[in-house]
Amino acid sequence: MVPRYPEFFNDVFGPVMQPGSSSHFAGPCRIGLLAASLLGDTPARVEFVLDPEGTYAGIFGHMNEDLGLIGGVLGLEPDDPRLFEAKALAASRRVDVNFVLEKIPESSHPNAVKIRSRGASGRSVELVGDSTGGGMVEIRSVQGFPVNLEGDSYVLFDFCSRGRNCRPESDSVLESGVSERDGERMRWYKLAGPPDELPAGALTLAPILPVPSLPGRLPQLFDTMASWRALASSEDAGLYEIALRYEEAASSWPRDRVLAAMRDIARILDRQVRVVYDEDIPVPDSPDRRRDNRIWPRYEERGPTLGGPVMATAIKRALGVIVKTPGVPIVPGPMGTGGGYLYSALSAVREARGYGEEALLRGLFIAAGVGAIAYTRSEPTGEVIGCAGECGLCSAMASAAIVEMCGGSPVQVENAASFALQAAIGLPCDPIPGGREQPCMSRIISAVGNAISFADLALAGSDAVLPFHEALEAADRVGRSLSPDLRCNGKGGCCATATGRALAENFARRRGL
Repeated sequence: MVPRYPEFFNDVFGPVMQPGSSSHFAGPCRIGLLAASLLGDTPARVEFVLDPEGTYAGIFGHMNEDLGLIGGVLGLEPDDPRLFEAKALAASRRVDVNFVLEKIPESSHPNAVKIRSRGASGRSVELVGDSTGGGMVEIRSVQGFPVNLEGDSYVLFDFCSRGRNCRPESDSVLESGVSERDGERMRWYKLAGPPDELPAGALTLAPILPVPSLPGRLPQLFDTMASWRALASSEDAGLYEIALRYEEAASSWPRDRVLAAMRDIARILDRQVRVVYDEDIPVPDSPDRRRDNRIWPRYEERGPTLGGPVMATAIKRALGVIVKTPGVPIVPGPMGTGGGYLYSALSAVREARGYGEEALLRGLFIAAGVGAIAYTRSEPTGEVIGCAGECGLCSAMASAAIVEMCGGSPVQVENAASFALQAAIGLPCDPIPGGREQPCMSRIISAVGNAISFADLALAGSDAVLPFHEALEAADRVGRSLSPDLRCNGKGGCCATATGRALAENFARRRGL
């Protein structure tokens, strides 16, 4: 399910997290947090069920899915550096952890996981969740009862089949529903705050999103760039102003708080692209970690780069982001660490043109608006629509943002986004386990470079022909038609080459998988 109203600081830029994949690290962590909240007890035994045909089983361990899940059930947030020590932490707390391969009939999503937990008091719970991209998740089942919830509010689950009535509605209920299974009934209630009291046998969840769902949310302001542009024209305002209003309506936050949140994101992004060059933080060497950040500065010292100073700076910073410095929080965006790749391009242009903070914030809000449209109309992840949903969207967001920063017109902003996304349609998502970030790094650099090139093309007045939402529809349709082996399960594309298979086998041996 696509989120009903994509919100900039939930859906688009996702959770502030430790370096890694938003859908394979932050998402599993959040599903684990939901399972911990549902249990409401110190965990004694946890079993993680992975579908043998899903992406988690297909590339298990390559993106730290195991650490995210374990850390989540231990109560660690996605930005907690202790996630990298989650297995040792579970052992020290005497939590029995097991991973099993088993079909998950409650969900058809490639990123589904079932968590069975037993607490120290003997309580047992079961939760099925999907990681839907960008750190967002959906709850598909609680104690075997089907539900469709997003972790954006307090939820009370009342199991009221056994000779008693369900909890009555009250003013604190935002939304409610009934779920049935094998003749039994469960009623769920989304609440504005923690429940005052619990019916006997009831379970609760606490929200995991930074912007919880509140009553009085206004209708979504736009879901295409054409409607965004039309609204800006009718209000005699720029795209930036409409994007601000969109986020105010989505979050129910005042404008000052919205701007402060984006400044925080900009601050984290700025450190994310510079940390490996500017701070003396040890980065453990690993056969799986790229360190091209060491060779690029030496290459620049030899003379002018072929792409010129703006492209050279953007590439240098993207190569720094891909190191994924442990302990340094990141903003994911598309592509997991995609916020950093997007910012690599924006910061290079900003410095070359001498732009201030106001231009940067304009760009980030336009990028968020493009992302919100994508999350409204698609599920832009590699597991669902291929790499167009990751590097393609990242490049589209960045290119549109650059045009806005440079003073381009709303039409040029949309052309830049459409150009960049069209260039990525049909790309598979085939990260090689143990393949030192390939072919991901190739596509990361193309996303960063394309963002700048297509911004230039749009500013020159070139027409992308397809409106952005039509390019998105094409990317979605083509991506969903790709073979499942080409959508992040470690089987097809580059993973199916002789070298790819050998690297994956070696990776599995080293990780004890």
